[in-house]
Amino acid sequence: MVLASLLDKSKQFLLFLIPFIFGILGVFAFAPFSIKFLIIPSYSYLIHLVFFTSDNGFIKKLILWTLGHWGIGVSWIIVSVYYYGNIGYTASAIVYLIFLSLILMFAVAPLRLFKIHEKYNLSLYSLAYIASALILIELTRDFFFKGFPWLVPGTTGIDTLLSKALPIFGVSSASFIIYFVAAYIAGYWNISKSKSVLILLISSLLFLPFNLKNTINPEDALKIKIVQPSIDIKIKQSIDKRYLIKKELVNLSKEDWNNPELLIWPEAELPFTYKSREYFELKELFSESTELVTGIWHFEGNLLFNSFVNIKNDEIYKKQHLVPFGEYIPLKAILNPILSYFGAPISDITPGRSNQEPISIGKDIKLAPLICYDIVFANDVRKAVKSSNLIVNISNDSWFGRSLGPYQHLEISRIRALENNKWLVRATNDGFSAIIDNKGTIVDLMGKGQKGSINSIIYAKNTTPIYALFGYYVPYSMAILYLLLTIGRFIWLKIRP
Repeated sequence: MVLASLLDKSKQFLLFLIPFIFGILGVFAFAPFSIKFLIIPSYSYLIHLVFFTSDNGFIKKLILWTLGHWGIGVSWIIVSVYYYGNIGYTASAIVYLIFLSLILMFAVAPLRLFKIHEKYNLSLYSLAYIASALILIELTRDFFFKGFPWLVPGTTGIDTLLSKALPIFGVSSASFIIYFVAAYIAGYWNISKSKSVLILLISSLLFLPFNLKNTINPEDALKIKIVQPSIDIKIKQSIDKRYLIKKELVNLSKEDWNNPELLIWPEAELPFTYKSREYFELKELFSESTELVTGIWHFEGNLLFNSFVNIKNDEIYKKQHLVPFGEYIPLKAILNPILSYFGAPISDITPGRSNQEPISIGKDIKLAPLICYDIVFANDVRKAVKSSNLIVNISNDSWFGRSLGPYQHLEISRIRALENNKWLVRATNDGFSAIIDNKGTIVDLMGKGQKGSINSIIYAKNTTPIYALFGYYVPYSMAILYLLLTIGRFIWLKIRP
């Protein structure tokens, strides 16, 4: 009897964990694991839970799926809040739980609002409706916390057959395909579990390895050098040792000097501000043939900006998308008192305006400057890149720690390069710094925690893909139109005599 009771409790516990496990499965589809097809069963479970069941335990299971998928997938937040916010593990955990609660309320639970029928079938009409609802929920994350478009399923399409859609309709088109297939599997689960598994196996073919062919024009070649200093955070925090930061950056730049046309330092690394005395001293250290672009802090009156500057011509870009809890506090009225109680420094960085001009470098080249989190926002990147020849993304990924964050950040950068058909250069404090070609392929990479530099050749002029012109809007426009027509039809059938 005791053994039977224990077995029964173990079975109940395993059943309790099922939604959590399915949530985690989706995390393994993203970098660094990249078991890409697992995104489909993860979302099949969520879709089945939302659209194809009337489970009394719906809320509990939805919470568990969210904890598995988002709780593990963005666990780097607790690391970044701890290191970047300097508030200790207890307060970091509280902030993290508040964040997950808001994700649940605004990015997962609202899916239930789209369940306008008690029963959905396997018609293309129903499947397209479900997929459309999901990509619109995905779009709303662009505005959540002033933007949190992370763990986007279409991101897993890089290096697969799905990547063919990215230069046409962007990452959302790959997401739509994943959601559609996941809905088909979810719908079949109630009819035939064996057929549902078979469809899953067949759909995994979407993730077969595939790389788009690249062509280059030697006339567009640009010689560059990226510096990755991996400077100890204790040096940054010690005022009397900050002079070592500039010294280290200069020394690494001069090593293996190959007369680069463009030298790139990472985000917010310099211990002085834009147009300070030290800034003008820096201008004298490099030859006229090399242009240095770097992250730098910039004051305008009482406003502080995280900026990107070309030292040679003083052209400057101010970071638009600030990191939640690191550079700004979302929902300040609620969270500021909590953080103040734990002695956390309250961030007060100002975001730059949208539609800033690209930065000019030699050879009549325009580069799209993006700082850290800016690279995550597909439409803003698309607009910035339209009038540019290449993308330069500087970042301080040290605040991710040894979490999943740097891997996911690099993967997102690859997606942006492929969508916009532009070479992309990443310069980070401690990894991953990289050269990514216009097809999203990593040409050169410096690993996490390494110190040194990358000398490479990039190609700065490419044709503009359909996505950059209007393709970004197509999946969302079609989804909105389809949902409106579907909901309108549902209301009409309800009210007509």
